[in-house]
Amino acid sequence: MPARPTRRQVLLGAAGTLGVAGAVGVGGLLVGQEDPAPPPQRVPTPTRRAAPTDAVSTLEWVDSAARGRAVRLVTVLPPGAEREGLPVCVGLHGLRGTASFWADPGTRGILGDAWARGVPRFALVGLDGGDNYWHPYRASDDPMRMLLDELPVWMQQRGLGSRPLPGDLPGDPALVTGISMGGAGALMYARARTRTGRPLRAATAVSPGLFTDWRVASRRPFAGEADWAANDPLRFYPELGGLPTAVWCGDRDPFVDATRRFLALARPEVGRISPGRHDGVYYASVLPDVMAFLGRHSRDGAPTTGRRRLR
Repeated sequence: MPARPTRRQVLLGAAGTLGVAGAVGVGGLLVGQEDPAPPPQRVPTPTRRAAPTDAVSTLEWVDSAARGRAVRLVTVLPPGAEREGLPVCVGLHGLRGTASFWADPGTRGILGDAWARGVPRFALVGLDGGDNYWHPYRASDDPMRMLLDELPVWMQQRGLGSRPLPGDLPGDPALVTGISMGGAGALMYARARTRTGRPLRAATAVSPGLFTDWRVASRRPFAGEADWAANDPLRFYPELGGLPTAVWCGDRDPFVDATRRFLALARPEVGRISPGRHDGVYYASVLPDVMAFLGRHSRDGAPTTGRRRLR
């Protein structure tokens, strides 16, 4: 196991803007690209922002036995929020990204603005998941086990998490969101929580990294076609039935065809294809809607089965 970095906490407070001053730790692995590690995307800084209301982020390092290394743990809270009883949404980053995406000034500004507009409050927590597509692709590195088994303990230690529903572990996140690779990972995590009898209250995915063809998926972190098939949301979508789910994708995103297929099959509560590419500009345009959806479901009870409509 690599040497554990010095434990540190960085308050990233109230000086940010809606955009990103530097690179965002989100990579978009695009269909047809040969390069398995495209540059991180950037959310542009707006020229004007009327009333900055940044959320407050904390970055620290924790040891993950599931991943065999120390990982970043980022916590984003509404300004002045009390931790006790605050529902948790786990945020999953994209390829080549890190948990720092959620502490970025642009992301933090969007979250803070949403809470200031009255979106019900919750905590957003990010972890380093590596480039394994959020599943055990490499030996001794299992980010999904980290989310299922270790994250609830870390949340309980930090006084986060709403009152658990029957069957939940104390500290279990109530929600999940993800971008690109993390969007596919969010759907995988939602399925895993359902399989363990601890269903989430809602799941969202932005520009999810979905594939309709093994020839394309084979360039990504899957051990083989069987591994991809076992973790393909286009195949396991029936297991998400009854879970409030929302998916957004740009109409010029290389993942848009696969996303359209998912929307047609899964019929999520919200499914929107809107103008945009697989980049930070698009992420910034839909994150306010993502926050509103998550906030609306943050204090719901356990999901129930039933047919959902596509909007």
